[in-house]
Amino acid sequence: MQNKEHILEDEIDLKELFHILNNKKFFILIITLVVTLVGVIYITMKKSIYEVKSVVRIGYINSTLVENSNILETKLRLIFAGNNESKITKDDGILTAVSGIKKVDNFLEITTQAYSNEIAIKKNKEVVEFLQNEYKYKIDEFILKTNLNIKNIESQLLYVETIDKPNIKQSIQKIKEQQIPRIDQEIDLLKNVELKSIENKLEFNQKKLNEYQNDSMKITNQKSTDNSQNMLMSVQLLNTQNLILSIQNTIENLKKEKENILNLKLKDLEMKKENLINEDIKRLEIELNMNLEKKINDLNNNLDFEKLKLTNSIAKNSEIIGNIMVNEEPIKPNKIIIVVFFVVGIILSFFLVFFMQFINSMREEKK
Repeated sequence: MQNKEHILEDEIDLKELFHILNNKKFFILIITLVVTLVGVIYITMKKSIYEVKSVVRIGYINSTLVENSNILETKLRLIFAGNNESKITKDDGILTAVSGIKKVDNFLEITTQAYSNEIAIKKNKEVVEFLQNEYKYKIDEFILKTNLNIKNIESQLLYVETIDKPNIKQSIQKIKEQQIPRIDQEIDLLKNVELKSIENKLEFNQKKLNEYQNDSMKITNQKSTDNSQNMLMSVQLLNTQNLILSIQNTIENLKKEKENILNLKLKDLEMKKENLINEDIKRLEIELNMNLEKKINDLNNNLDFEKLKLTNSIAKNSEIIGNIMVNEEPIKPNKIIIVVFFVVGIILSFFLVFFMQFINSMREEKK
């Protein structure tokens, strides 16, 4: 029974509430419209703020970024510090956000805001140009170094072709046309001149030795009773023996000289000639045909690699990837504010109605 009375009282209260609101519906409508109008005026008076975004690929040299993405984020925030709307001016926008792309280290998303898309785009490009100019020296330094490497390699190739190769060829030619013929001439001189001369001298001295020995035998065999004659023969024999001894010494010296030519001079010259042919010429030919060719091949490969650096974008400055993302609708003020003002107007009007009803009830109770 008590529950039924309680439910009945609740129904009466709700009916009274609806009755009160119904009686004040024009008041509620006016208050709601006024508050909503205030919201519309606020949105109308508030300047529209537009936002644009761009994705920037950080500059790189080979596979190394010109700067770490986290450092770039911090640097851009410190320099542009565009996180306060009051900094937006008629002719300039602000940088509102710099963030890395998830799981990608070489991309940044740059967000700028302004009173128009055109100014926001201009500010976005300004930030990108700052990045490009800030690290352009690294790209320029890499390009300059690469060009210097190219010139250095080209100079080395030119030196090999114009200096090293001709020098080696000239050395080979000098050995073949000068040193070896000179040795052949010396060998020929020793064999056909000096040795023959020694042989002739040996033959001549041998004949003389035989003659003197025969003379000595004749003098020795001669006998005389005349003392003066014997004395004269003794002197003649002594002279002959001296001549024999002298010729024998000469013959011995000539044989030694001949032995020296055969065993020393000729062998030394032949060894020298053999070394020139088998060692010096071969070494120079290996240097010319193998080592120099390998060096030229390596230099050409290095040259191609250095040139490839300049043509294959191994070094590239920061740049915007794709198009700048532009939103034609302003992000601020948000039109949902009108709905908020509308709801606030309804709540405020309800509050005022109930407050006024409460005041009236208090007055009636006093009467």
